[in-house]
Amino acid sequence: MTIRRSTNEDEITDAVDAATVPEPDVLERARMIIVDKLGEWDSLGLDELVESVCEAYEAPSGEPLRVADVNQDAPDTDSPALRNLRYARAARTAVIALVEAGTIIPVAPLDEDTALVGEGSRTVTPPASTPAATAQMETTDSAARQAGTDEVLVSVGPLPEGRRFALATR
Repeated sequence: MTIRRSTNEDEITDAVDAATVPEPDVLERARMIIVDKLGEWDSLGLDELVESVCEAYEAPSGEPLRVADVNQDAPDTDSPALRNLRYARAARTAVIALVEAGTIIPVAPLDEDTALVGEGSRTVTPPASTPAATAQMETTDSAARQAGTDEVLVSVGPLPEGRRFALATR
């Protein structure tokens, strides 16, 4: 049996995208977690909301995403990195749905948000005209060599407009 390894950045992105699509019940639970968390605080950053959803699904961040995790011949591979990415994507998708429904609203970032992101960080808010995507580190060997680096950025999933959110007042 021959196993095809994705080495092209577009193939890797497509495979990660396909492997991290959250199911409807996951999205509904992510929405509930986000509303509950925002009910406890005046506002929370997107990273805090994402981490809350990932923790609820016992899918913490920190594991590197490997080529073996992105095997198109084994789409059911469920590595810790893919689990985290799936639930992070669910959280971001839920934030977008909650903003569209008017349940939560983006609010101005606090000073500490800027300090956390810092200058030179890879966390940026894309211009409104750019297709929304998030960046996740990928350490694929040949894709990294082609790019001349140890890491390649793989885009996957939606990115809400705004970095801090609060419950909408009615």
